[in-house]
Amino acid sequence: MSELVREIVEVHAFIGGDEEHPLLTVEAEGLAATAGWSKVRLEPHAYLTPPEDGFQDFDLVGVRPAHPAEAMLTEVEAAWEGAVEEWQVGVRVHAVDNMVEEYLLEPWDDDEDDDDATEDADDDTALRDNEDA
Repeated sequence: MSELVREIVEVHAFIGGDEEHPLLTVEAEGLAATAGWSKVRLEPHAYLTPPEDGFQDFDLVGVRPAHPAEAMLTEVEAAWEGAVEEWQVGVRVHAVDNMVEEYLLEPWDDDEDDDDATEDADDDTALRDNEDA
């Protein structure tokens, strides 16, 4: 049976593909409570109506080892790809002890006014540091 990992360490989310066929990719790194976890994956939450905040929620889950394992935090990672919904502005990945949010950026946004403004700005200003959340 799958269960949440202990902690989310880092999340990266981005939109690939093109404007006609965008593809959302979510990558998460976390810590499991013991060694030996298997089938670690990101499971998206299903919604009857889109969430008001525009964040797609995911759980970072895996299968705990069947036999007792050494109690030590162990690095795990998973990735997920799927269609981008128009309402999505970011992703939120959940674990037992925390959650991490990441806003989505559209790489094909070629508005000339935006390009001129970002040329003068430091490249790091467009990215959100999860630790500031």
